[in-house]
Amino acid sequence: MTTLGLLEADTLYDDLIPDYGSYGQMFVTFFDHLDGGLQYRYYQIKQGELPKTANECDAYLITGSKAGVYDSDPWIGRLQNWIADFHQQGAKLIGICFGHQMIAHSLGGRAAKSIKGWGVGVHTCELIDPTDSAEQSELSLLYSHQDQVETLPPSAQLLASSDFCQYAAFKIDHRVLSFQGHPEFTPAYLQRLLTRRINAIGETRFANAMTSLTEVTDEPQVGQQLLNFIYRKL
Repeated sequence: MTTLGLLEADTLYDDLIPDYGSYGQMFVTFFDHLDGGLQYRYYQIKQGELPKTANECDAYLITGSKAGVYDSDPWIGRLQNWIADFHQQGAKLIGICFGHQMIAHSLGGRAAKSIKGWGVGVHTCELIDPTDSAEQSELSLLYSHQDQVETLPPSAQLLASSDFCQYAAFKIDHRVLSFQGHPEFTPAYLQRLLTRRINAIGETRFANAMTSLTEVTDEPQVGQQLLNFIYRKL
């Protein structure tokens, strides 16, 4: 059975744990809802848990986090070294939000806090290669971030872009697939998350984000793209 390693880069706020469990468990719910047929292995990377060999799992997913790639916490440096090492060994790596930024930052790109402020709610990006996503020309996902990828790694191929988030998705051959948006989030979860951050986000941007949560989004399409990536034989 195909195993996905879930590298959990943080814990949820205490009041969200009873309903959502963890960042990793939200991905389990997401993929299982798509009948992904995966089994899962969890790694608590802030506590020093990282896969030791590239073949421990068939692919690895790095979750979101409240941390930034520029933070000085020791686990950030350990994760950066792990990404570079496992990428060189040919491991399949998936990055979501913080994971997206961390992969770019670790493989020769750059991520930083954006001068554009918080990206929250439903955001729509232009697909650079529509034939790779069922001939769609746009991709809409739920977002919650104030950091962004500012420079792609060498050899990375841009997949999705917008005026607000230039590098919203990218891939590197058959080894990396990465998204700034959150396919695993639900509107109900994001509403609860953003409500506690209203002071940081700002009332106008918060209100616009709340209104956007009724829009149709493309989580199933992204989920299928991720599953195709995980199952694709090298």
